[in-house]
Amino acid sequence: MPEFLNKNMPYHGVTPHLVPFLPYIEKTDDSPLDGAWRPADSLSRPIDVAVIEGWLGECDGSHWCHSQSRKQRSKPAWVVDVKRRCVVPYKKGEYVALSYVWGPGCDTGSICLVKGNLEQLRQVRGLDKVGGLPRTIADAVRLVGELGVGYLWVDRLCIVQDDLEEKGRQLMGMAGIYEGAYFTLVAAQSADASGPLSSRPLQRSRKGSWWGALLTLVPGVGLIGKRKEEGDMPWRRPVNNREVMNSHSIDLLRTVWFQRGWTFQEYLFSRRRVVFHNNTVNWECLCVSLHEHQQRLSSIPTNTLLFSRLDHWPSFHRFARLSALFAPRFLTFAEDVHDAFSGAGNHFAATFPGGLISGLPGGCFFDAALLWQPYSPMEKRHPSNKVQMGEEVLPSWSWLTYRGNVQSESWAAGWSYLATSQHEGGWQVFPTVHWEHSETKDSPRHPASSLETRTHIPDSEDWKESDGHYTHPSIPDTVFSCPIPLPRPHQPQPAVAQRSRYLHCTSKHTTWTLHPKAYHAFAGNCAILALLDQSGNLAGHLRLNTSESDIRHHIPTNPVDLIELSRGQVELQPQSPGSAQTEKEERLDMLQRDLSFPFPVPLMEELKARKTKEKELVLHPLADVFDEWSLPLWPEARNKGLYEFYNVMWINWLDEGETVAERVAVGRIEKGAWEGRETVVRAVIIA
Repeated sequence: MPEFLNKNMPYHGVTPHLVPFLPYIEKTDDSPLDGAWRPADSLSRPIDVAVIEGWLGECDGSHWCHSQSRKQRSKPAWVVDVKRRCVVPYKKGEYVALSYVWGPGCDTGSICLVKGNLEQLRQVRGLDKVGGLPRTIADAVRLVGELGVGYLWVDRLCIVQDDLEEKGRQLMGMAGIYEGAYFTLVAAQSADASGPLSSRPLQRSRKGSWWGALLTLVPGVGLIGKRKEEGDMPWRRPVNNREVMNSHSIDLLRTVWFQRGWTFQEYLFSRRRVVFHNNTVNWECLCVSLHEHQQRLSSIPTNTLLFSRLDHWPSFHRFARLSALFAPRFLTFAEDVHDAFSGAGNHFAATFPGGLISGLPGGCFFDAALLWQPYSPMEKRHPSNKVQMGEEVLPSWSWLTYRGNVQSESWAAGWSYLATSQHEGGWQVFPTVHWEHSETKDSPRHPASSLETRTHIPDSEDWKESDGHYTHPSIPDTVFSCPIPLPRPHQPQPAVAQRSRYLHCTSKHTTWTLHPKAYHAFAGNCAILALLDQSGNLAGHLRLNTSESDIRHHIPTNPVDLIELSRGQVELQPQSPGSAQTEKEERLDMLQRDLSFPFPVPLMEELKARKTKEKELVLHPLADVFDEWSLPLWPEARNKGLYEFYNVMWINWLDEGETVAERVAVGRIEKGAWEGRETVVRAVIIA
């Protein structure tokens, strides 16, 4: 079943593990709508600035979101003084951070801070003298001033764009800048900065009560909260506030703002957000989410305190979910992908003892990290003309190099240390290859992986064992199946995600002839190629980053090159024919309800067909990841017991000397078939 949907789950079918990373929906409640509610279908109906003031006051007085003591990691170099309308050096005080879609660049007549206009912009009313201020930013300056906050931080006016040294520092500290803001103003209404902050006018109510004022602004609303001609309206009134926020969440996900790469970390690290989109305004902090007809919730949802912040320990589960949400986002310049992910990337570099290497957790987590798979064919990010050939860091072995749906469950082996992993498949990976990484082919190499298992933990780390499970005093709410290495509590310097182009290893290599027929992945829209042993039996498979229709007539007839990545195992249990048919029906129902995950028509027809003898499917939480289990060639005799295999990578040589290669696909080969194959140990560089 696709990553985001499960019809048996709450939140309009969104699976629970993704709920914390999507806007609004985990921080609302089922309280009934106030009678004054109506959809934002009138562009002339103003938005009351007092509503936003009420949210800020409620959060300042009742929540811990902004007041929680924490040293700000990085601070702005410059901010906009909204009263004097000029750029000033930031020293101290509250500032609002703007998150928006940049749009046209500095060379199109739109104002940006550069060395040449810095002194002019520092003068009182310098913004007016220079001119060319985009509409979104101009509206934000006015709103921040109306709310009584002194400063606004916006990247194009607060980073000297042609000072590469300062720009680099500010980009690396972007997460800290948004995290330290009084609140973040999200401008998702317009497709770029030339549009307005809001499609509706912003006005301040003259009445004392912001809620009473709101009633006066809504034409046709009486004390009982019904519109005068409600019977003629082509919309259904939501039942409660959760329905409103769920709907707004879907609207926000579809905006240009949410689909841009840079806004990912801006949203993730902001503690409080005032969000303009789809003709309305919403509030979201670490505790609650509210629409413009709400000032507070009756109680704070209990799960938000856990899910609303990043973990301080190596949570591979959290890494996988956030990476899957970042991967589909667009970037104007593909080479910016590391900077756009740097906020989350630097956090994971600090929490994973092996750091983060071109988007993959290192150390004892690296072998599992290499196994990422596309959920549907992903588009390769190509560097722009601004980058000289060879300077880009877009290696084939990193998911950051591709835009699209990466299947986070393909990383499930990475969180096998969680006690709950036994209920999620119990997939384990064992290192067999030592990996190193480097910036260039000939530059110094650094360890990427560790041949030690995750359970090789010093006794001083205070792990406590009880009934075969482990806990740690610094992570009291999580139960582990084994101890894991934890980051040092006080690092002398902040960790930075590393950017490397090359992987180096000495691994077993062989060639293998592909089965001439391509198959559809049971979940997603990628092609699956089968690998047969010398007896013609299924030995393994490869999942390609292309569709079955695109590869079916282009399957290589010559043997392909495979290298060993690691060894793995998972326990299997059989599935009854009744359960198999139920799962098919559930998948079909999901396909018919949601068109954003288009499954191929031949597969749908195959699923609909009622066969006289049902193939016994593998009942397993990882059935959508282990493509080989759904292949017609998979023998039902293997449907139970311990499934042991080797993880392999199909590589394509880039040089005549066959020393440098690129990733083509990743898959698995049954243990006996791989160990019985004649292989050669050789050094390989993967670009």
